[in-house]
Amino acid sequence: MVLAAALASVTVLIAAGLAWTARLVHIGNLDANDLAEKLSVPAPVSALDWPELHLNAVVAQPDEQSVVLLHVHWPAHPQRAATLLLALDRDDRHSLSLLSQWCADQVPVSPARQNGAELTLRRRQGLQRVHAVLVAENTTPS
Repeated sequence: MVLAAALASVTVLIAAGLAWTARLVHIGNLDANDLAEKLSVPAPVSALDWPELHLNAVVAQPDEQSVVLLHVHWPAHPQRAATLLLALDRDDRHSLSLLSQWCADQVPVSPARQNGAELTLRRRQGLQRVHAVLVAENTTPS
């Protein structure tokens, strides 16, 4: 009986370790694919073409939480900065808190264009995502 319980425990631990390893490999592949796509752009003009960005400030409109102003910079080139005006889904309160948390923690974020003005911001080394629509962008010249 004790041997069966020990074997079951070991099996559960091995399965959990394999699942965790698969998750880490998946996240690593996402990061590598994002980086490969960004490196194919010869001279990025938009902040959405940068391989990585950090959020310096997240400012939501007091009366309209779905409109967010982001001030970002490219960590590899600190002189490159941009201000992004994003429209979040009106019913999505989670995205604003995620953006604020990423800003406070200074985590690397990978931007990706979707269809037209739509974009996804994904926390590097993680699966958290924020979907938004780019309303306007102001990039500081390098």
